[in-house]
Amino acid sequence: MASKRTTVGAWSRLSQCYQVAQKQCRDALRKTGLTQPQYEVLSQISDEEGIPLTRIGENMNVTGGNITGIVDRLERDGLVKRKRDKEDRRIIRAFFTSKGRNLYSKATPSYDRFLKNTFGDASDAELKRLQKSLDNLARTAGK
Repeated sequence: MASKRTTVGAWSRLSQCYQVAQKQCRDALRKTGLTQPQYEVLSQISDEEGIPLTRIGENMNVTGGNITGIVDRLERDGLVKRKRDKEDRRIIRAFFTSKGRNLYSKATPSYDRFLKNTFGDASDAELKRLQKSLDNLARTAGK
């Protein structure tokens, strides 16, 4: 087990990185009016038009209530629409509206620049190691 000094230092640095990245992300999306969670939902719809809301929540590691609130606001703003699955009415799927697809397309270059600025020239291997370390940390913290 790591020393208290090391763990406090790691926690402090992780918190600082998170705060800086959150600010940069907000700045990148500011002109669109989207929040980072809203952009992430739109990104998932872009990857899989008609994605079930439950899968979005699983992918984002948030509760169904959180996804419902985010999608409520996106739907209120005319960016997405929900439809019940024809074969299993318990499943609710999310789709773009034309307004939502256009806004997502306009927001993506800024978001991509934010990611490039955040991760710089890190290789896929470096980012995979980082993700694995963060996954391990999340598992440990969840105990």
